[in-house]
This record gives sequence, structure tokens and C-alpha cells, in this order.
Amino acid sequence: MIRIGIVGSDNSHALAFAKIANVERTLGDRCRVVGIWGADAAQARAIADETKIERVVERPDELVDQVDLAIVVDRHGDLHAEHGLPFIERGLPVFIDKPLAIDLADCQRMLDSAAKSGSALASFSALRFAPAIEEIAADLPTLGAIRAAQFAGPCDFASEYGGPFFYATHVIEMALRLVGEDLASVRAVRHADNVQVTAIWANGAIGTFALLSNADYHFHATLFGASGMTAREIFGGGPGYTNALDRIVRMAETGERPLANDQLLRPIQTVHAILASLDAGGVEIAISG
Repeated sequence: MIRIGIVGSDNSHALAFAKIANVERTLGDRCRVVGIWGADAAQARAIADETKIERVVERPDELVDQVDLAIVVDRHGDLHAEHGLPFIERGLPVFIDKPLAIDLADCQRMLDSAAKSGSALASFSALRFAPAIEEIAADLPTLGAIRAAQFAGPCDFASEYGGPFFYATHVIEMALRLVGEDLASVRAVRHADNVQVTAIWANGAIGTFALLSNADYHFHATLFGASGMTAREIFGGGPGYTNALDRIVRMAETGERPLANDQLLRPIQTVHAILASLDAGGVEIAISG
């Protein structure tokens, strides 16, 4: 059984993952959350009581010797390197909830440390593996080459949790999964509190991301291929969390990472490019990497 330590209690994902592992036991005996830390100790204790987590610790690094897998779920990406590195440096498998980090230097620090220690490091939006995304992925062989795509979802550019890094990564990761990881450039324009992004892939596919302020928590994806089209509403939570946790635990069991380094970096690079385009008045910005 994989013993999981959760770092961060301010994100709903802490409760979701702990429920799946300890209460619903959807993954059976493969895993159990055995410890949790949160900046708000009362909040961490409430999650522990509800999901039968045995230990609430005063510092994240207290979990290093107690677990086989760390899941870092702080809402603010600037905390992810600080809280993930003690586990990475020990060589433990680590999942960093989206975003991997906000500062690309923090991302690289974690990747370099994982390469040195042998830690299996993963980070992704659970929506990358949501049931509706899996359905669209299954449709891809019948669509032919993707020519255009449209994605929409909520995103608060004024969020106290790192602005667009907290939610834009949901839409971006869906797009990367379905259209391709080789996203080449973006052009972003603000309309009131909403942002419209035009995305260009290296193979010539075009896409739009509607990043919506004050929108309900729903996402949508439409793909147009040379031979057909498909569209789905994408729901967060529920089975998407289960699919995500299954991949995280499988990484701990096998040492095989679900995503490569460039796949971990591309969503963060894309958000930086979107912000650069907005700052420059909507010019096209190449995505570095």
C-alpha cells in the first residue's frame, strides 16, 4: 500500500483525494492518506477527521519519513517548490497540483532536483484526464488532422492565488492533451474582465481559449478535424479526481511518470506568454521552451 502525505489544506483537492483514498476507497488497498499538513491547522484537522487521516503535522517536512508519496495541493503556486522540494530531494515520488509553480525558475529547480535524486515528479490538472476529455481523445482517430479547436472555462486574472496560473492551466492542459503538446504561440486580448486567446500550434492548427471571469465552474471543448468534429462539456471533480489519483498512485507504484518534463513546463510557459501578450497590447508571443 502506498502511504500518501498531503501538503496543503486550502484546496478542495486535498479533501477530494483523501475521500477517494480513505473513505470511498475507490482504489482499494493500493493507497491511503496517512498524514496531512495545512497552514490553517484547524482546516487540516477538519479534513483529517472527515477522511480518517491519522496524523496532522505542524510542518510539511515532518511527513518526509512517514510517506511513500507526497501530494502538494496548495492553492498558490508560489508555495509549491518550497513544499515539494524536501520530498523530491529525498527521492520520493511527488505530485504537484496545478500549476507546477508560477516562477519558471521554481519549476526548473524541482525538475533538476528530481533528476538528481531519482524522484518521480508529476503535475497536471485533473481535467487533463476527466471522463469527457478521455471520450474526446477516443474520438481523435476518426477526426483526422485537427484544424481548429475552441476551449472555454473560468479564469480570474485577479485571483489572489497567482492570477491566471490557478485556473488558466485547466483550459491549456485540455488543449495540449487534445490538439498537441507543440503549442507554438499565443495572442491574448482582454475584453472587460474576460480574456480571449488565439493559439497557434507548430503543425498549423489554430485554437481559441475563452478565459472567463465570473463564469460558472464548467468547461467546454470543441475540435474540428479534417474528417469530422466533436464537442463536449467538461465537468470537474468526481471521476476526474479518481482518474488523476489513479495515475499518481501508479507513478508511485511503478516509478513511471505520466508526463515528461516539457509537458510539465508547457502550461506554465503558456500562461507567461499570455500575460506577455496582454502587457504588449495583444501581440503574438512565441512560447519558449
